[in-house]
Amino acid sequence: MKREGLPTFLSNAHLKCLLFGGKGGVGKTTVAAASAMYLANQSSKRRILLVSTDPAHSLSDSFEQPIGDTITSIEDFPNLCALEMDAPRRQMQFQAQYGEELEDLCYRGTLLDREDLRQLFALSMPGIDEMMAIMEIVDIVERGEYDCVILDTAPMGHTIKLLELPDHMGQWLNVLQLMQQRYHYVVKQLVRRSPKKDKVDAFLAKQFQDINRVRSLLTAKMATEFVPVMIPEEMVIGETQRLVNVLQRLQVPMRTIVVNQVVTDAECPLCKSRWKAQRECYTEMKHRLLSYELIRVPLLPWEVCGQERLRRFAQAMIRGKAPEPPLSEPTTVLSSQKGDWHWLPQTELILFGGKGGVGKTTVAATTALHLSNLMEEKRILLFSTDPAHSLSDVFHQEIGDRVTPILGVKGLFALEIDAPRLLEEFKDQFQEAIDKLLNSTLGSGADAPLDRVIMERLINVTPPGLDELMALMKIMDLMEEGQFDHHILDMASTGHALRFLELPDIVAEWLKTALRLIAKYGRGRTGNITEVLLQRSRGVRLIGNVLRNPQRCQFVCVTIPEAMAVVEAQRLMERLARLRISCLEMVVNMVVPATQCRFCAAKRWEQQRYLEKLARFDLAITHVPVFPQEIAGVQGLGRVAEAIFDAMNDRMNERPRERADTDSPIGVQEIALCSTGQEEVQSGKAREGA
Repeated sequence: MKREGLPTFLSNAHLKCLLFGGKGGVGKTTVAAASAMYLANQSSKRRILLVSTDPAHSLSDSFEQPIGDTITSIEDFPNLCALEMDAPRRQMQFQAQYGEELEDLCYRGTLLDREDLRQLFALSMPGIDEMMAIMEIVDIVERGEYDCVILDTAPMGHTIKLLELPDHMGQWLNVLQLMQQRYHYVVKQLVRRSPKKDKVDAFLAKQFQDINRVRSLLTAKMATEFVPVMIPEEMVIGETQRLVNVLQRLQVPMRTIVVNQVVTDAECPLCKSRWKAQRECYTEMKHRLLSYELIRVPLLPWEVCGQERLRRFAQAMIRGKAPEPPLSEPTTVLSSQKGDWHWLPQTELILFGGKGGVGKTTVAATTALHLSNLMEEKRILLFSTDPAHSLSDVFHQEIGDRVTPILGVKGLFALEIDAPRLLEEFKDQFQEAIDKLLNSTLGSGADAPLDRVIMERLINVTPPGLDELMALMKIMDLMEEGQFDHHILDMASTGHALRFLELPDIVAEWLKTALRLIAKYGRGRTGNITEVLLQRSRGVRLIGNVLRNPQRCQFVCVTIPEAMAVVEAQRLMERLARLRISCLEMVVNMVVPATQCRFCAAKRWEQQRYLEKLARFDLAITHVPVFPQEIAGVQGLGRVAEAIFDAMNDRMNERPRERADTDSPIGVQEIALCSTGQEEVQSGKAREGA
């Protein structure tokens, strides 16, 4: 069905900044790339720049050409360029450019000497990497080098952090401004006149100006639009609603929501079940997101990679109609692979990670459920550190920031960690200790109110990701207490998960520097602040030891048989090897079973080559079939557990389970039995036999 007109983000000629965001795996990169190509194709005079701010970039894979951290022309498009932004490199550039001004500021406003400050600021620039990335985008927009800049953002929780950066950076700059005011006050008292403004004043003025420029661009009604991307699934609806609430609070313009992967045809029981479930979700979406235009994009029978498929995706997005699936050549029979999992009952900490949208939460929850059923006498804790938690949605039960028993499952508990709250508790603990130090160190003569405010607020200058590390340290506390036998972590998507795993080394250095400074300037009167920092240092060391011990910790890579997911899985394996974190197992999710359905056959044919590539990984691999409905609740997770762990159960029970077809994954008929009834199953068998 053809729409009356284009969505605003494709028709607004005044648009300068276009942002796409949403839950991992909903197709943000595809929608952003297809939109960029469409806009560039509509007018050869309109210059378009597509930028990725996700630590795990996908633009190169989407366009099937190298891009990287330099502005790169897209082949066959003279007016379209792309950039995969390296935010940490921009942090280093910022420190190199303004390191002297920062040292001057803190030297004037604190008790620290220059060498101490140099070490502190090398470790403690909260969010400055992302802030520099978004500042570069603002500069590009304001210079007018491109008519429209399109941002492909990270998954939802980290996108929200990115949008809130101006406020967080404003708090940090306020501390620096207080330091400069203290310097001006002292100089005025000495020379009886206000000092002339210097390069430090110019630096502060520029930073405040830059933050205001970011705010102005993000809230410009005609020049900016944020487009949430989602799929019609219950868990995604809740996360999208939370994103919409944040956009409203921050006054970021939003008019349209792209609903991707909508099933439009239903030839087989699998497609019919998905279509029915999506129809119910779409009704709820229209009710909850009534104020916005919903753009429905049909589910396509092939992965969207390369310019031709991006062009066809854009056509489907505009017209609301999918192209006919190709007649697929017969494929070789896909062997159903079952992983080893022998290590599972003996492992204390199990990490699940991978690309956004591949089913990490589902597989992690399934593993926790399986362990609790396998060892009823044990206690299992499943927890999430992703800023956008999904455990409550998966279990259909409110969990939140407390250890919560899973209803109907003996010995299984879950926890959605509120990392920012843990950081605030740590800051409060630090603050109490700092107060005692100030009272003993500054003394009544030197204890001016400004001195105290500056020293108290310096706790806000913490290394990026310290809140997430506090979350993991809470789990380390639980591990030391011995409340649970197994701890299962549902991680954020690949880029942020890897940064998370690298944090112990970063924060260990920060704590080491903080301890040395306290010892140097406390003059023996440090109160309990040393104990606070030593306790955290011990926790960091414990984290590092556990993560690198294959007897205690294992990483499970979750992926799907698609090009971009396979490439990201390869990068993930390489980084885990460098971090010395053991990974023995891979779960390949959403494998399409054998069927006579034309749509499913086309998808299955394409998946074959990626399954063959994944088979070359030096890992035990488990294939999990695509299910007709969104997996949620203990019963739904139990069906996934059968698909993943039946081979392991057979080995442990020493009684092999008979299967009708040992050379193929669970068939569409077996899956359909869960939801569509025996009659459809029989008709499906009849069609396959024809």
